Amino acid sequence: MKTEIIKKKEGSSRNLFYMLMAICLGAFVSHFTAGIVNVSLPRLTETFHAGIGTVQWITTGYLLAVASLLPVMGKLGDRYGQRRIHNLGYVCFTISSVLIAFSPNVAILLLLRVLQAAGASMFQATNIALITMYMPKERRGRSLGIVSTAVALGGMSGPIAGGMIAQWLSWQWLFLIHVPIILFATWLAFRSIPNQEPERKPGTFDGMGAVLFTAVIGIVILGVTQGQVWGWGSLGLVSLFAAALAALVLLLWWEKRQAHPFLPLPVFKNAAVTSGLFITGSSFLLANTILVVLPFYLTGLVGIVPLEVGYIMAAYPLILAAAGPFAGALSDRYGSRLFQFLGLCGMGGGSLILTLWLEQLSMLEIVLTLALTGFGMGLVTSPNNSFIMKNVASHYVGTIGGMVALMRNVGMVFGAALGLGFMNGVSFDEKAQAMGAFTSVFGINVAIFVLSIAVFGYGLFLDRKTKGSQKQETNHSV
Repeated sequence: MKTEIIKKKEGSSRNLFYMLMAICLGAFVSHFTAGIVNVSLPRLTETFHAGIGTVQWITTGYLLAVASLLPVMGKLGDRYGQRRIHNLGYVCFTISSVLIAFSPNVAILLLLRVLQAAGASMFQATNIALITMYMPKERRGRSLGIVSTAVALGGMSGPIAGGMIAQWLSWQWLFLIHVPIILFATWLAFRSIPNQEPERKPGTFDGMGAVLFTAVIGIVILGVTQGQVWGWGSLGLVSLFAAALAALVLLLWWEKRQAHPFLPLPVFKNAAVTSGLFITGSSFLLANTILVVLPFYLTGLVGIVPLEVGYIMAAYPLILAAAGPFAGALSDRYGSRLFQFLGLCGMGGGSLILTLWLEQLSMLEIVLTLALTGFGMGLVTSPNNSFIMKNVASHYVGTIGGMVALMRNVGMVFGAALGLGFMNGVSFDEKAQAMGAFTSVFGINVAIFVLSIAVFGYGLFLDRKTKGSQKQETNHSV
């Protein structure tokens, strides 16, 4: 009997390992695909005889569709099962990847790219929930850290692979190169992720709430990504943000009147969840601002060739990939709060160094600053995700997991918009003007870091206050 129990535990542990591998492969491929096209956009304009304004939607449309659909897919995971939505996402992503390679024109390519993004949003929104549901508590943070490593490696290797394909292979390989990986991940996911049907909650799906929320997120991200093109004070952009505000007001009005709203409003009253979601967004904003802006400095003022810039910038994802599982494993033992704080301080310290001493930094010191930022990101990401999910009821894990993924994407979009906004119109022939722009954008990063620490501290205060009240109520009842 004892031998049978041991074998059962070993089999379960092995199955969880394969499940984690399947989830990590999906996380890797979705971020790999997001970046692989960027360096090939000029070539695609020639292939399809289309302007860069049209072709750039191959990238922008993908990111916009993923971010907009993440909360919806998380909610569907709660309702119909995380495994079902996750694995259907793999199938959708695989089929659309193959079909894109046969696109006869750019319109069909864009349509299939949105379908591919829908598939990516399905497994991005549910992977955190699956780990929360099936991984033992003592392994949860480490597992989330490994997923963060997969995300970092995917984001790093995508542009590299894209450059190689642009130089040596046809454009179709941009969308086919990852197909063997995602096919293997699909097979592994269907075999290893436990097939447990969720308990059906009463009530209908709040379709109107889902549409309104998707509209708000989509309109805001569209406005932020197009701000430089249209002009931040243009009538079109102001009208767009006004429409987003109107949709938000209508969403809140609608949700308060629903018995089963799309947004889990009671969950957002939990300080641990709301502060954690804010930290997710702000940390990715801090990182992406640096990743977008620093290459302008290295190429425009220092005069380094793009290939060498790539080697320098690789310090960030490499250190992040190493630090993520390490921080996750330690947070399983010692809690998440310390690592959230230290991680934010590492990222804020990197921005502060770039604000005060950028012009005096040697190449080695710039690499070390990027490494500090990557180490900070590694410290904060998986402990923060683990902390958020620990404070969420089981029937909301998909919805909040989708929100975590959404805040990650929103932070990246806002970071890119912030960085590119300051670089727009900068003349590198005028060094003083250029340095002023670099100092300003990194200075804003420092301000965002200070705000993040304030939110972290206030969330910690409210969390302890709530737990203290609950403890007193328990003592009184006894």
